[in-house]
Amino acid sequence: MTASEIMQSYCVKVNGGSGVLVNAMTREYSYVLTAAHVISEKQGNSVVHDYQGNPLTVLAVLPQPLPPQEMIKSEPQLYDFAILKVDYQERVAQKCLPASDLNNRASLTLVGFPETERGSSDPIKEYTGHKISVANELVMMSLDGIPGTTTIKGMSGGGVYHVQDETPLLIGIEFQMDGTGQDQQYGRVQCHSLARFEEIITAHSSAPMIPAYLECFSNMQDKIFSFNVDDPNNVSDLKLELEMAAKYLIENNLLPPYKVMEQYHADLLVDPENLNELKTCELWVAYLEFLVISVLIDQSTVADDAYLKDLGRKRRLVYSSDGTNWIRRLDSLFKTARRLLDKGGTLIIASPEPTAKVTATPTQLDKVISNISVVPTQGPFTAIDSVDSFESAMLASYTLTHLEGLQRECVVEIEGEYPNVPQGRSKSDLLREKLSEIIN
Repeated sequence: MTASEIMQSYCVKVNGGSGVLVNAMTREYSYVLTAAHVISEKQGNSVVHDYQGNPLTVLAVLPQPLPPQEMIKSEPQLYDFAILKVDYQERVAQKCLPASDLNNRASLTLVGFPETERGSSDPIKEYTGHKISVANELVMMSLDGIPGTTTIKGMSGGGVYHVQDETPLLIGIEFQMDGTGQDQQYGRVQCHSLARFEEIITAHSSAPMIPAYLECFSNMQDKIFSFNVDDPNNVSDLKLELEMAAKYLIENNLLPPYKVMEQYHADLLVDPENLNELKTCELWVAYLEFLVISVLIDQSTVADDAYLKDLGRKRRLVYSSDGTNWIRRLDSLFKTARRLLDKGGTLIIASPEPTAKVTATPTQLDKVISNISVVPTQGPFTAIDSVDSFESAMLASYTLTHLEGLQRECVVEIEGEYPNVPQGRSKSDLLREKLSEIIN
């Protein structure tokens, strides 16, 4: 599909205005983001049709939590946004971009159903332009051709996109022309960023918006196990076995990424405060690799909810987008392992560090464990009194390793061994042996 076809496929009519379909972290419903002035607060009074004219069932209206009336009267445009819950739309794979990430004069495209074109054979229109400013989650957009209010009437609630490498990225929702007087309302429109709609979702304790790839691990199974070997033919059969294993797990009750996120949340991260990392595709590619490796080591036939619960205290993956040497963070990683794992557990770190070591040296490990295990004396000038031997033994029982380091040591550095695996034995059997020498 072209960028225009993708944008138009997510465009909907909402009463006399427009809207845009987006994903939610559930299969119970999807969202329509729109302008508040085009909908009725009563669920049954809002009529929504998709880009092909098919009616969508409105399940609920999510208005924004309103501030004091005097604030609305003084700046009503700041509160002109709302969300409709509609029946689940499986085809939606909306990709988004924070408005704050737009470059100066970034190209933008407004998509919607102008009132004058609704009876035509081509009712969806696009207006191109560029970003003027982004302030207080309000995006100002200049439209090419300087159209007036009557030309784009009906496009309120329409999606505003930035097209990057032929991929449309939703950045906000248009809600009105810019300018206080009608004679000034030409060629400039105001748009609410997606952050405004996230405020509504949070206030109503509804399912968060998500990138499409978080709906199912099948959206990332073609990205796993990209072994950086000299000759890909050496490991092609192994890669195929691992990909088939991932496909099997996905088809046999593997929880979708958003459910795993709900279950573990910040415990998936090296830095629990950096919650934005939960939505990065790299985390979930790494997590799928982690699950395939775990099932291989445990010789499990599934990775369902029961398996993940058992796995949770034995082996964990934590992710960081920080590519600095992971050994520098041993102190905090040991503390994470102590919090999350039973004795003898394994913590696997995933981060963009291509030359990551598979493990720290014994000297490095002993130094960190000793520092964590000290028991200070009381008083204004504390000193080391003793080492907590129980705590020291507990920390020493953990295995800390890096996902990239595991793949390098167990596959890349011995790639020549895989073509020589005896007939009747799978390539993954050799990988299991190598992994089991390092992790529990």
